Amino acid sequence: MASAGGFGGLSLLLALSLCSALASTVHGEAPRRFWIEDDAFWKDGAPFQIVGGDVHYFRIVPEYWKDRLLRAKALGLNTIQTYVPWNLHEPEPQSWEFKGFADIESYLRLAQELEMLVMLRVGPYICGEWDLGGFPPWLLTIEPALKLRSSDATYLSLVERWWRVLLPKVAPLLYENGGPIIMVQIENEFGSFGDDKNYLHYLVQLARRYLGNDIVLYAVSLLIIFTTYYCLLNLLLIL
Repeated sequence: MASAGGFGGLSLLLALSLCSALASTVHGEAPRRFWIEDDAFWKDGAPFQIVGGDVHYFRIVPEYWKDRLLRAKALGLNTIQTYVPWNLHEPEPQSWEFKGFADIESYLRLAQELEMLVMLRVGPYICGEWDLGGFPPWLLTIEPALKLRSSDATYLSLVERWWRVLLPKVAPLLYENGGPIIMVQIENEFGSFGDDKNYLHYLVQLARRYLGNDIVLYAVSLLIIFTTYYCLLNLLLIL
């Protein structure tokens, strides 16, 4: 009788443990998700406010990355933005650099370790007060001359070659994959440069090919920024 009771108690304990494990699995493995809806950011089913600032990995000695990120976090930031300069990672054609200052994967993992989110600005043109806006100088040596930031076929083939290396490195670090990257910026301030919509559409399709359809892609237009600034300035003058 004692033995039967012991087995009964053990069975009950195992059943309860199994139910608990299943419940934890259901709740613990709910898919991570970040999206925009009704003019608001949403993260894991709840409204989310981005408090962000730029901390560029390539402008900081790697030994200081953690210190700088912790300082940003101490200021109240929950999100950092960083560009990805093409010329740092491909200084010569098909000569790839991802060590030291260029170790973007380690930087992104560090941000994740410190529980900070990331908005990644992959260009290919980044501006960022960086030499040639991040373009490798060897692009300027190609004949016939490339038409940068356009649907120029040769230029696009080189962008694709660059992103074919970069984007698979960052894809595992997207938020939905367990990483810190919640948004990816395409190009930068293109509205003040040109109106080649086919170029932008191509970049979006290329990004989707490697990053999937769930990641939020966005663009920044300097024209919109200036327009907003002057509207606010005029409003202040009127007041």
